[in-house]
Amino acid sequence: MKREVILKLQQFIIERENADKRRQYKKENEELDLSLTQFHIIELIDNNDKVNNKFLSEMLNVSKPAITKSIKKLLAKDLVVESHNEFNKREVNYSLTQKGKKLSYIHDELHEKSVKKYEEVLKVFDDDEMAVIIEFLNRSIEELKKEDGLND
Repeated sequence: MKREVILKLQQFIIERENADKRRQYKKENEELDLSLTQFHIIELIDNNDKVNNKFLSEMLNVSKPAITKSIKKLLAKDLVVESHNEFNKREVNYSLTQKGKKLSYIHDELHEKSVKKYEEVLKVFDDDEMAVIIEFLNRSIEELKKEDGLND
């Protein structure tokens, strides 16, 4: 149950941070504007070898065209590079640029710090209290998605 609460807290934080980043970048007329899927793609590329559209689609449970669209944005933002297999030119794998690696590293550090903090905070709650926390976070996440027009 505590693990589920931590996962929900992380999802909540990511949604909140993404919303804050989008607002900040729009205000500054800069367009980093990375989606949650794009952050997950960066993480998967960083943590796996030979990452291609099929792998990303399966791991994220997202359509291949949606992966292609996200990858194009990451390529344009110089966060990802593609390489073609020398024996099969149609096979494309992705890796991170230095800029992408830096973003992934920062994301991992923040993620690890937040997990440790939340584990400490959650030690005092029993399962019933955690169920309430999970419900609260689910509702909060949905509200954040509505604010940004991301609710399906």
